Amino acid sequence: MTSIPRFLLERLYVKKSLRNIPDGFRLTIQNTLAPGTIVGFDPLRIDDMEHSLEHTSAVLGDGRRLTANSVSTESPVLFRVGERVVIEVRGEALSVGPHRITVSARTREVGLLEISATDTID
Repeated sequence: MTSIPRFLLERLYVKKSLRNIPDGFRLTIQNTLAPGTIVGFDPLRIDDMEHSLEHTSAVLGDGRRLTANSVSTESPVLFRVGERVVIEVRGEALSVGPHRITVSARTREVGLLEISATDTID
Protein backbone atom coordinates (compact mmCIF):
# COMPACT_ATOMS: atom_id res chain seq x y z
CA MET A 1 0.00 0.00 0.00
CA THR A 2 1.07 3.59 -0.57
CA SER A 3 2.24 6.12 1.97
CA ILE A 4 -0.16 8.76 0.59
CA PRO A 5 -2.99 9.37 3.07
CA ARG A 6 -6.40 8.05 2.02
CA PHE A 7 -8.03 11.49 2.30
CA LEU A 8 -5.60 12.86 -0.31
CA LEU A 9 -6.23 9.93 -2.65
CA GLU A 10 -9.99 10.47 -2.35
CA ARG A 11 -9.47 13.98 -3.75
CA LEU A 12 -8.27 12.47 -7.04
CA TYR A 13 -11.84 11.38 -7.82
CA VAL A 14 -13.86 14.08 -9.59
CA LYS A 15 -17.14 14.31 -7.71
CA LYS A 16 -20.34 13.88 -9.72
CA SER A 17 -18.41 12.45 -12.68
CA LEU A 18 -20.06 9.01 -12.52
CA ARG A 19 -22.38 8.76 -15.52
CA ASN A 20 -24.03 6.10 -17.61
CA ILE A 21 -23.13 6.19 -21.30
CA PRO A 22 -24.81 4.30 -24.18
CA ASP A 23 -22.56 1.24 -23.81
CA GLY A 24 -21.67 1.30 -20.10
CA PHE A 25 -20.53 3.99 -17.67
CA ARG A 26 -17.71 6.44 -17.06
CA LEU A 27 -16.02 8.37 -14.27
CA THR A 28 -13.17 10.87 -14.02
CA ILE A 29 -10.03 11.19 -11.94
CA GLN A 30 -7.81 14.27 -11.82
CA ASN A 31 -4.24 14.46 -10.61
CA THR A 32 -4.12 17.05 -7.84
CA LEU A 33 -0.98 15.73 -6.10
CA ALA A 34 2.22 15.35 -8.13
CA PRO A 35 3.32 14.04 -11.51
CA GLY A 36 3.26 10.28 -11.67
CA THR A 37 3.90 7.40 -14.02
CA ILE A 38 1.11 4.84 -14.24
CA VAL A 39 2.52 1.38 -14.97
CA GLY A 40 -0.69 -0.63 -14.61
CA PHE A 41 -4.28 -0.77 -13.48
CA ASP A 42 -6.15 -3.30 -11.39
CA PRO A 43 -9.79 -4.03 -12.26
CA LEU A 44 -12.13 -1.16 -11.43
CA ARG A 45 -14.56 -1.99 -8.62
CA ILE A 46 -18.06 -0.60 -8.41
CA ASP A 47 -19.78 -1.65 -5.21
CA ASP A 48 -18.46 -5.22 -4.84
CA MET A 49 -18.22 -6.00 -8.55
CA GLU A 50 -14.92 -5.99 -10.48
CA HIS A 51 -14.92 -4.81 -14.10
CA SER A 52 -12.51 -6.43 -16.52
CA LEU A 53 -9.52 -4.48 -17.80
CA GLU A 54 -10.45 -5.73 -21.28
CA HIS A 55 -13.66 -3.66 -21.09
CA THR A 56 -12.04 -0.64 -19.45
CA SER A 57 -10.40 2.24 -21.28
CA ALA A 58 -8.79 5.51 -20.24
CA VAL A 59 -9.19 8.71 -22.23
CA LEU A 60 -6.18 10.86 -21.41
CA GLY A 61 -6.07 14.65 -21.25
CA ASP A 62 -4.53 14.80 -24.72
CA GLY A 63 -7.42 12.78 -26.18
CA ARG A 64 -5.60 9.45 -26.52
CA ARG A 65 -7.70 6.40 -25.68
CA LEU A 66 -5.92 3.40 -24.16
CA THR A 67 -7.29 0.09 -23.00
CA ALA A 68 -6.49 -0.37 -19.32
CA ASN A 69 -4.68 -3.65 -19.98
CA SER A 70 -2.30 -1.95 -22.44
CA VAL A 71 -0.69 0.16 -19.68
CA SER A 72 2.39 -1.57 -18.26
CA THR A 73 5.95 -1.01 -17.09
CA GLU A 74 6.96 -1.35 -20.75
CA SER A 75 4.20 1.02 -21.88
CA PRO A 76 3.65 3.51 -19.01
CA VAL A 77 1.48 6.63 -19.00
CA LEU A 78 2.61 9.97 -17.56
CA PHE A 79 -0.11 11.47 -15.33
CA ARG A 80 0.64 15.19 -15.06
CA VAL A 81 -0.61 17.49 -12.30
CA GLY A 82 -3.98 18.92 -13.28
CA GLU A 83 -4.59 16.26 -15.94
CA ARG A 84 -7.97 14.56 -16.05
CA VAL A 85 -8.44 10.97 -17.14
CA VAL A 86 -11.88 9.70 -18.07
CA ILE A 87 -12.29 5.99 -17.34
CA GLU A 88 -14.94 4.23 -19.39
CA VAL A 89 -16.26 0.72 -18.84
CA ARG A 90 -18.15 -1.06 -21.62
CA GLY A 91 -21.00 -3.24 -20.45
CA GLU A 92 -24.16 -2.73 -18.47
CA ALA A 93 -25.19 0.68 -17.22
CA LEU A 94 -25.22 1.26 -13.47
CA SER A 95 -28.44 1.45 -11.51
CA VAL A 96 -29.76 4.77 -10.26
CA GLY A 97 -28.51 5.60 -6.78
CA PRO A 98 -25.25 5.68 -4.84
CA HIS A 99 -22.24 3.50 -5.73
CA ARG A 100 -18.92 2.74 -4.02
CA ILE A 101 -16.01 3.16 -6.44
CA THR A 102 -12.42 1.95 -6.21
CA VAL A 103 -9.89 2.81 -8.92
CA SER A 104 -6.55 1.05 -8.40
CA ALA A 105 -3.49 2.17 -10.34
CA ARG A 106 0.12 1.09 -9.95
CA THR A 107 2.69 3.86 -10.22
CA ARG A 108 6.43 3.82 -10.65
CA GLU A 109 6.89 6.42 -7.92
CA VAL A 110 4.81 5.11 -4.98
CA GLY A 111 3.39 1.74 -5.97
CA LEU A 112 -0.30 0.93 -5.65
CA LEU A 113 -2.80 3.80 -5.34
CA GLU A 114 -6.35 2.94 -4.34
CA ILE A 115 -8.69 5.81 -5.04
CA SER A 116 -11.99 5.27 -3.24
CA ALA A 117 -15.10 7.39 -3.54
CA THR A 118 -18.88 7.30 -3.41
CA ASP A 119 -20.89 8.85 -6.21
CA THR A 120 -24.48 8.71 -7.40
CA ILE A 121 -26.17 7.99 -10.71
CA ASP A 122 -29.19 10.31 -11.00
